[in-house]
Amino acid sequence: MNYYLFIPFVIICLLFLPIKLEARLSFNLLDMSGAVGAFLYGFKVTHQMIWIKKDKIITKKEEAIDSQEIDFQGKEIIFLKIFLKQLTNKTRLKKIELFYNIGLDDAFRAAMVSGHINFIVVYLYAKIKNVKPTASLELNDTISYNRKVLQFAIKCVISISLFDIVYSWLNSVILTKKKRKDIS
Repeated sequence: MNYYLFIPFVIICLLFLPIKLEARLSFNLLDMSGAVGAFLYGFKVTHQMIWIKKDKIITKKEEAIDSQEIDFQGKEIIFLKIFLKQLTNKTRLKKIELFYNIGLDDAFRAAMVSGHINFIVVYLYAKIKNVKPTASLELNDTISYNRKVLQFAIKCVISISLFDIVYSWLNSVILTKKKRKDIS
């Protein structure tokens, strides 16, 4: 038996078997700050703190000393928009969990706003369920009656093949260069 045939078999399996990715985002709307994390099969790939100041996003890695500023009109944001658009059709959505904590110093207003948020989220979940019927969708809400707080967190689990990621990345690089030429 020729063992060299095992190498292309492993490469093909790695390219086309789905990869389980998990993204976590939490954000505090009062401080305009939050955190973003990405996990591959449960292992941390990246974790960054983010702040939004006027027209810039400031990011800082968990263990880094310096921070990075990203302009809303910069090439990074344009690339990210195109890349995410390319990936949306190729991903298989497994699970979305939405957590939020809301408090407005008034129990009645907090409960009413929470009810409206629940209505909007359930409506969006119904739209998602029409497109991705096998997805598991969860909503967890907490109402703080005694303090002012507005925090949101989302956990999303998707699966995608490595081939689809590389194809989308290459296509996004080409489209970003075209778009930058059109703008200039």
